[in-house]
Amino acid sequence: MWFREVDVPDELIEAATEGKLVLFVGAGASLDEPSGLPDFANLVRDVGARARRVPTDRDLERPDVFLGDLGDLQIEVHTLVANAINMPDSQPNRLHEAIIDLARVHPNPRVVTTNYDLHLERASRSKGLDLDVYRAPALPVGDDFTGIVHLHGALDQPPRRLVVTDEDFGHAYLREAWAARFLDRMFAAFSVAFIGYSHGDIVMQYLARSLGREGRRFVFTHDADSREWRRLGLRPVHYPVDGSSHLALVDGLERWAELTSWGRLDHRHRIAELVGNGPPTIPEEVSYLEQALGDPERVRYFTEQARGSDWLLWAANRPEFNWLFSPTVPSGADRTVAEALTTWVADQYVMDEQESPTALRLLRSRPWSPGMWDTVAHRLFAQERRVPDWQVPWLLLVLHRSPTDDGDLLDMLLCKESWQERPDLALMLLEHRTRPLPRSGLDFGPSSDAPRFEVAFAGDDHWLDEAWKKVFVPLLPQHAPELLDLAVRQLRDANRLAGALQPGFDALSFGRSAIEPHPQDEFREVADVLIDAARDSLEHLLHALPQEGAAAVDRLARAREPLLRRLAVHAWRLREDRSPDEKLRWILDENLLYDLDLQHEVYMLLGDTVALASDDAVGAVLDRAKDGPQDGEERSPYVPYNLLAWLHSAAPENATITEEFTRLQEQHPEFAPREHPDLNMTMTSGFVEDAEPFSRDELHELIESSPSEAYAAIRSYATADEFRLTGPTWTGALNALRGCVSHYPSDGIRLADVLAPEDSDVRDALVRAWSAANLSSTPERASGAEPLEENRPHPIAVTPEDVLTVIASWPADAVRSAVANMFARGGTADHPTAWHTMMPARRLATDLWPTTQITGNVVDSEDHYLEAINHPAGDLAQFWMNVVAHEWRAHTDTWSGLPDELRAELDRMVQDQSRNGLLARVLLSTRLRFFMGADPAWAKSRLMPLFAWDRDEADAFEVRGIWRSFVQYGQYDDQILAEGLLDAMLATMRRANGLDDDEAVAQLGRQLATVALKSSLDPRGWLPTLTTDAPTVLQLAWIRSVGRQLRDMDPQEASAQWSRWIREYWAGRIDSLPRPLTTDEASAMALWVLGLPDDRPAAVELVERTDAGLVKDDRVLMHLTGSRREHEDLTRDPETWARYLVHLLRGTTDPPWALDHYLREIVSVLRPVAPSALLTELIEEAMRLGCTNAADW
Repeated sequence: MWFREVDVPDELIEAATEGKLVLFVGAGASLDEPSGLPDFANLVRDVGARARRVPTDRDLERPDVFLGDLGDLQIEVHTLVANAINMPDSQPNRLHEAIIDLARVHPNPRVVTTNYDLHLERASRSKGLDLDVYRAPALPVGDDFTGIVHLHGALDQPPRRLVVTDEDFGHAYLREAWAARFLDRMFAAFSVAFIGYSHGDIVMQYLARSLGREGRRFVFTHDADSREWRRLGLRPVHYPVDGSSHLALVDGLERWAELTSWGRLDHRHRIAELVGNGPPTIPEEVSYLEQALGDPERVRYFTEQARGSDWLLWAANRPEFNWLFSPTVPSGADRTVAEALTTWVADQYVMDEQESPTALRLLRSRPWSPGMWDTVAHRLFAQERRVPDWQVPWLLLVLHRSPTDDGDLLDMLLCKESWQERPDLALMLLEHRTRPLPRSGLDFGPSSDAPRFEVAFAGDDHWLDEAWKKVFVPLLPQHAPELLDLAVRQLRDANRLAGALQPGFDALSFGRSAIEPHPQDEFREVADVLIDAARDSLEHLLHALPQEGAAAVDRLARAREPLLRRLAVHAWRLREDRSPDEKLRWILDENLLYDLDLQHEVYMLLGDTVALASDDAVGAVLDRAKDGPQDGEERSPYVPYNLLAWLHSAAPENATITEEFTRLQEQHPEFAPREHPDLNMTMTSGFVEDAEPFSRDELHELIESSPSEAYAAIRSYATADEFRLTGPTWTGALNALRGCVSHYPSDGIRLADVLAPEDSDVRDALVRAWSAANLSSTPERASGAEPLEENRPHPIAVTPEDVLTVIASWPADAVRSAVANMFARGGTADHPTAWHTMMPARRLATDLWPTTQITGNVVDSEDHYLEAINHPAGDLAQFWMNVVAHEWRAHTDTWSGLPDELRAELDRMVQDQSRNGLLARVLLSTRLRFFMGADPAWAKSRLMPLFAWDRDEADAFEVRGIWRSFVQYGQYDDQILAEGLLDAMLATMRRANGLDDDEAVAQLGRQLATVALKSSLDPRGWLPTLTTDAPTVLQLAWIRSVGRQLRDMDPQEASAQWSRWIREYWAGRIDSLPRPLTTDEASAMALWVLGLPDDRPAAVELVERTDAGLVKDDRVLMHLTGSRREHEDLTRDPETWARYLVHLLRGTTDPPWALDHYLREIVSVLRPVAPSALLTELIEEAMRLGCTNAADW
């Protein structure tokens, strides 16, 4: 890239941008005023003159040796050198300042110099920089340093430290080799740019020993002869010299530093300025725009300003433009550039009538990238108007470059009614979207068999169907012949392709039951659209242009493809220029009567015609029908019977047909007419209705009249087909019984007396009905008011005890599930029944506990809690918890723990080692807080051990289920946490992988967040354990939950947590205590700021010490917008909020959703009150993240 008159290689710019550049400064940098220091040769002359030893030309070829010889004469050569350099009036010059500027505007400033003067340090201090300075021989590690390195010593050291003589150079590069070691690692790690050297410098000769032959090393030079530099392994970067002036180098470095220091607003302004003047010719301006075109941010500044063909032609010569034609999708920055250029070309050139020709010339003969195709297709689709003439080439290019697997856009485009104005293009697009293609089919055999293929079409059936109805049907009056020809041609091609892929099978005709609309063809494909198109076009021709239509029918009748011949038969059925007799004669002449491929259409033609035809014509048909198929194949006698059945149904009054059909029926009494004689295959689908055979009151009256007859009526549906689509089913009968008994509970008592011993279904239905019934009470009503029908008193009152007496007489296995569920639910909200208060219910519950493995409504679920609440064991556990709660309330004053009988019931469930016991324990463990209150000793001995992972390995499965359920539904308090639950939670955190459920792990993190914020236990004791041992999923869930709960807290309460532990914990994490904060953690923790209004400045300072950023689904911006309260919050402390947002945006790589929307609102609120510098930074970061118009907010 050109900076003024210096063309700096891209590799050098990239190294500087990445913070991997070392500026290596020689004596030439200090020549110009006001420095005015000598180069090494003149330094030697000066020292020689002071020592009264004038060097010869030969001496100047090896000045280090000459100075060494002076030292051998006991001359203080180091002091003489220092005095010659240490000139009082010497000051840093522009080149020193340019070098420091260039270093400081890039990350990790690194400057190495062989000069003894201190001008680089002085220049850096004058610019407010505090760089580390290293002086030989105390050099840093060559691949890990920043600052200024005096490789050969500096004037602020004792003179003896200066590397001056050949002996000094030997120590530095050979014997002690501290300079060589530093350079070796530096050259290996960084790119290096030499400034102020010539290839003849003695210093460069020593450096060359450390350069090696490979590396990223450059030298700024005015010497056009690059051979010596390349011999040294250096790549020359040339700048011009005007006489003896090297100002071109200074100007170039200054410009490089200036452009690097620019913000996004500066670049946007500069690009707009350059673009406004047309394509540039000045090298610096050209290279600046070329660089901008390849930059993922600045390319957007270019595309929002560049207009006109000149700019398109200019951009087309850049390598980035080739992304518009690449079949591969680029990634990273290249993808952003490609998308920006693609959008620019489409919006400003493809869719612009004046600019379109230039774009067409560039794009017409090259393949398009997927992004280019998609963008142009979208633009054509989005416009409301019809496609004008000048856009037709673009439409054709889109069609011919369309991907085979992404054409919905073209299908939707075809649905626009504006195509009626351009039928020629509409036909072209329809042809394109209905072209047949091979597609992978379903493989049924072993893998060794050849894979199957089937015919597909380019378009989608839904959109093409819509297009046919909305666009093409209205075009039939003018374009029916073309549409018929197109449809027939596509069907023919599809048939040919299908025959090649599946020889011997006519998939197209097989998939279409009828040419006319038919319920059997409800599930449609693209082929159906083509068939409809051919049919509709043919029907229109027969009506509007009979002769042309008849000719088309004749052509179709002669086709090889059965589907096309079926179209011909369908057309004959509709012809008005042929009599019924002629139609029947045609069927016979074409030998179609038993043509299976055409059966439906032939039958439909016969059905419309035979009742209207003459006796002779009908007789001819019957004669042929009696003969049966004449194709030589042996057919079932049902084939002619089926035909006669059809003819008889079409003309029942025709005596001849009736006589012949009767004769066949008598010959084959086992035959019966089919529901669809015209079809050889039908498909039926629907939903099972589960209709109830009785209404509630009908069944009630039947039971009152005769329970045994009612029971028999109900049982009569036990054998009904549960999968038939209509009519009562066994499920419907049981539902009717439940509805009746829930309203008339006594009906269940009556029916119970007549049940068969094995009838568990009816018993189950009765129990579930009683569970919802209003037992032993009559609904109250206002005096004089008539009760609602559903609340009228039952003829016979039924008490819960009555129900329990009946149930107790039944086998427990038959009703266990229903009764346990009834006991657990305790009736309904409208009709509660307190089963847990009744001793008979408790005795029955004891008997209902399963002694063998049983299943519930959910079988072997990974979610043990879900299984438990749908299982008799879980229901019984819930029942006994209800009993405990009732007894505790009833005996509060004397309560001292679980009574023996209740403890025995609970112990039986807890100690049961079957899955029944497991499910009960899962449910009981979630009520830990309840039992710790009811009986602490029992809860500690029976429930607390369930949470321990140090049980047998066989119990790990149960522990996992216990914890999965507890983190979702568990109850606890501070006492329980202190008693050991917190330790158990932390142990589970360490074994989080054992939960085998990321959501459960995350929920445990949320529970621990609640403990940290809501519990009185000091979290500082266990947070280090969470930080070091928690998996990432749990850690992030914990952090996010802390943020959410802080936002829901009262500000004073949140501030108390800040003082209590949050500030200390957050600061410690930033300081890597007990481990470093990850970017994801820092980003999640940044949301804590929103919930700490009283401590926000201090919290924001902590955020600024991290690398936090916004993530894709971040809610930070949303929380700062949307209402007056949020706006007032922003204006109350605009500087803090601006700093917070700038920092988060700076750490963001993938912009959150709706970033432009939220930031625009935030900036509008902050602009009047926030410091302008911070606002500028915020806008700059917004522009970096894709909000190119942020400067205009």
